[in-house]
Amino acid sequence: MIETTWIQFPKIGLYCEKEISYHRIFCKLQTVISLKKLSEYLGIQIFLDGPHSKYYLELNDQYQFGHYNPEFPRRIRNLFLPAKTQPKFLQLTKPVYDSWFKQTARDFFIVYQKLDSNPKFFRKEADRYLVLVEESRLDPYYLDRFILFLYPAYTDNEDPEEAAKFSIFTGDESMDSQIVKELVGFWIRRKADGTDTEFILGLVDLIKLYDPEFYEFRTSLKNNPSKN
Repeated sequence: MIETTWIQFPKIGLYCEKEISYHRIFCKLQTVISLKKLSEYLGIQIFLDGPHSKYYLELNDQYQFGHYNPEFPRRIRNLFLPAKTQPKFLQLTKPVYDSWFKQTARDFFIVYQKLDSNPKFFRKEADRYLVLVEESRLDPYYLDRFILFLYPAYTDNEDPEEAAKFSIFTGDESMDSQIVKELVGFWIRRKADGTDTEFILGLVDLIKLYDPEFYEFRTSLKNNPSKN
């Protein structure tokens, strides 16, 4: 089923193409297997806490978010990349990756890389988010504060001595600001539920396999970016 989904991905869930970024990918995947069926197949709960049921994701809950089971990203990491052991399958599915997954994978990586360049800031924002959720004080527009997160001049404090410092790559600020804030929110929630490491390991596996030049450029010491 996984191999067939990779090959047929452009042809499935055509109505999903009105969605953007990872929403389009998730929409198409749901036409192949539901959360309930995936959970049964993996033999684990996908979420340990939060508003999501066995049947659908509740994305508009203001005061809860889904806490992933850490075992979930571990299992899909080993399951969803058959090309790791099949060079011919990698060659066959590379055009699919380039057309449907590459930009979204890069976007997730870019946002994570900047957050991870300042672990103290990352942890602080995750803890703040958790408190606001637990106390039912999370403003529905809370993530708008990260719209300009990828801009070199982004700061969380007017005082240069107190402002958080990040590694920056020129050009990252061209990413759509709405996507930026959503991806910052995703990674903050993963830091909060303790699954960020497992998810980034899976994402790195995907990128190193299908987009190695990008990974090398973003992580090479010779391209070590400056701190803002």
